[in-house]
Amino acid sequence: TGAFRFELYPGADSVFEVRATLFPRIANVKFGYAPLTSMFFLGENDRRFNEDFRMELHDSDGLLINNQNGEWVWRPLRNPPSMSISSFSARDVRGFGLMQRDRVFENYQDLDLAYELRPSYFVEPHEGFGDGVVELVELPTVDETNDNIVTSFVPRESPAQGSAVNLSYRIISGFDIPRLSPNGRAINTFQTVARALGSREVPPPRSRRFLIDFSGGDLGYYLNDPGLVEVVPSIANGRILNAFVIPNSHIGGLRAVLDVQVNEGQTADIRAFLRAQGRALTETWTFPLAMT
Repeated sequence: TGAFRFELYPGADSVFEVRATLFPRIANVKFGYAPLTSMFFLGENDRRFNEDFRMELHDSDGLLINNQNGEWVWRPLRNPPSMSISSFSARDVRGFGLMQRDRVFENYQDLDLAYELRPSYFVEPHEGFGDGVVELVELPTVDETNDNIVTSFVPRESPAQGSAVNLSYRIISGFDIPRLSPNGRAINTFQTVARALGSREVPPPRSRRFLIDFSGGDLGYYLNDPGLVEVVPSIANGRILNAFVIPNSHIGGLRAVLDVQVNEGQTADIRAFLRAQGRALTETWTFPLAMT
């Protein structure tokens, strides 16, 4: 049972209000609250299929999470070679959604489908979803016709058989939605070999270089003195080999450069954000990496 209401505010974002009651028919069933789906085929951080003249093909390019402690987390989407499931601890999560941040037509070059105009969707619970995780499922696809991205909130414990599960949340649909992740945002993610441009040095085994462009918030203030800003990286199942920040005037922000090394046979979860004088300037960027 449930009720759904659609509200459109002139000059603002669209809001979908959802109120529903679920009754599990059997026990020990995995639930996903407030599911969202999207498509990611090609992007700046994932170009395995590169024969198309269009350099990027996606309806969304990242998962955004607002944790209970106020932290904003950005996870770029991928088109993985096999199904990938990522979980983000999210007790009483404030919100999560699939966002389309890249609004530059030249990055898509699609006159028919206009991917740069695809809206973002963000879920905000009214009364909290309790203890659980925001789950991201990435399915492999060989073209852009499949919705291969799914995200939802999965409760830590499955509801009891026959019990009533009351859900109340809104879905915000829009383009920029500036109140989401109000600090500096990760707007580009690139990866390449872990060595300086033009260098012939052999990179360390199972290593990779990530370049993350952060823009917005107070970052413009630090363009002339980027030495005041530090990148704060961390990694599970690997090592940070190098980390530094350089100004990027083209986006009015800063570029963080991370060289990482992954333990053999494992997937490394990488995280990074920018900080100045003990204050976080950006959301937290995160990415999984496995090297064979």
